[in-house]
Parts: sequence; C-alpha cells; structure tokens
Amino acid sequence: MLEDFGELFFGHEPSEAYNRWFHSLAMDASPHATIACARTLRDADLRDDLSSIEVPTAILHGKNDEICPFDLAEVMESGIEAAEIVPFNDSGHSLFYDEREKFTEELIRFFEK
Repeated sequence: MLEDFGELFFGHEPSEAYNRWFHSLAMDASPHATIACARTLRDADLRDDLSSIEVPTAILHGKNDEICPFDLAEVMESGIEAAEIVPFNDSGHSLFYDEREKFTEELIRFFEK
C-alpha cells in the first residue's frame, strides 16, 4: 500500500534516493496510525465544518493531485469565508517537491499579509 501511495504522491518522479527516504518515513510510522489516517482520508466528510473556520486560509493545491482531487480545494474555498486558493498546475499532492520555489513564495506571501 505504501509503495503505491508513494507513486500517487508525486507529480514529478523523484530521484531513487529521495523516493527511498520518503518510503522510509512511511515505514517508520505506526502501522495503526497509518491505517487510521488512510481510513479517515477516505471516509471523513468535513464540508459542514468549513464555515466555522474564521481565519485567513491559504489553500495550496496541486491540479494533478491523485490523492485529494483539486475539486476538494474548490469546495474548501467556497466553504471558508476568508479562503484563497492557489492552484499548482504542475503538481500532484507533493507541491513542496513538485514546485518548490512557487510553494515557498506562496507560503511567504501568505504569512506576510
């Protein structure tokens, strides 16, 4: 499961060394917690909670995300009053890896507001 998940995670193929490191992080995690997270990701529907978020919110999301589709980012933006969506056109779930510079710039821009 974790090897398949890693293949879905990246929009751009990481180096073999990076991929091994990333996989080792997953293997070091608690199996019980990993399964619980996967179930929650699959089953949780938090749309009714979005309107209770009252702080400025940056939604940074990859357009090619195969784990949490981009539609989810659009739902979050429409449900959170002070939300701003920033699409990452060349990213999957791993924006921090796929578009490092843009990710850093957008995060800094958001925190400087």
